[in-house]
Amino acid sequence: MTSGGTPAQRLLRYGLLMLGIAGLSMAGVFYKLSHTAVVTIVAYRMLFAALLIAPLALTARLSAGSGAKADFSAHDRAATIAAGVLFAIDLTLWASSLKYTTIASAALFVSMHPVFVAIFAGVFLKERPTAWTFAGIAIGLLGIVIVAGRDVRLSGHALLGDGLALCAALTESAYLLVGRHVRQRVNALAYGFVVYTACALCVSAAVLVLRAPLALSANDAVMALALAGVVTVGGHTLVSFALGHLPAAVVAVCFLAEPLFAALLALALLHQRIPAATALGGSIALCGIGLLAYGNERKRQPAAFAV
Repeated sequence: MTSGGTPAQRLLRYGLLMLGIAGLSMAGVFYKLSHTAVVTIVAYRMLFAALLIAPLALTARLSAGSGAKADFSAHDRAATIAAGVLFAIDLTLWASSLKYTTIASAALFVSMHPVFVAIFAGVFLKERPTAWTFAGIAIGLLGIVIVAGRDVRLSGHALLGDGLALCAALTESAYLLVGRHVRQRVNALAYGFVVYTACALCVSAAVLVLRAPLALSANDAVMALALAGVVTVGGHTLVSFALGHLPAAVVAVCFLAEPLFAALLALALLHQRIPAATALGGSIALCGIGLLAYGNERKRQPAAFAV
């Protein structure tokens, strides 16, 4: 779809998109304010998210009628469950990275997923890389090296956090490619419910295997609900809506605001300052990611995929 309609309607769509990205940007703050084990807070986040989205998915299914994109084939069901497992790994890795590095660095490194998407698309989908791809990857990596160099000088723990966030970006890339494929046939709420449920079950199993705490304090319960409502259902749902009503290239570039929002929120709410090297390297990296995302998405048909 394109961003047609009246100026007020177009403004509303962009407003909802930025609101959704702002919601996603709150994840780091909520994780930092929680005190329980990472797998525990992630498990409760996704359990709550699945419960919150279930009535929305059911209502959409009942009101859509028989012609709606809601039914899963056996292949799509398996792919969606696989996406849920990948999402579980992605969330756990990224939440773990916050134990070692700042929200600004973690948000920047996980935003490298367009680089991995482009590489995977070239290797597995035989999509020929363009000049945009090579330029974006080169500039993005330059920025990342600057930030990583600063974190090496700071401490090995910070570099470990960067590595975990980068692994989360790698996993997120696979998750997004699976989601893009399935979402061509299945609507956002139905897909999201299955992904969130599979993710919740996967992380809950990890909680039991690792013997992580099962009980939540009042503070952690609030953080888990905030992660579920504000970040997962709110943020992801609004971004999915935007992907269905705005050009995908525009949405891809707007996503570059997420690391900036995350850093500013961490500064305002947690007093995590943004070092000059992180600001410089992050700005360079985001320019590269922007070139890559815009060049990669502009040749695609806009398609919504839920996350």
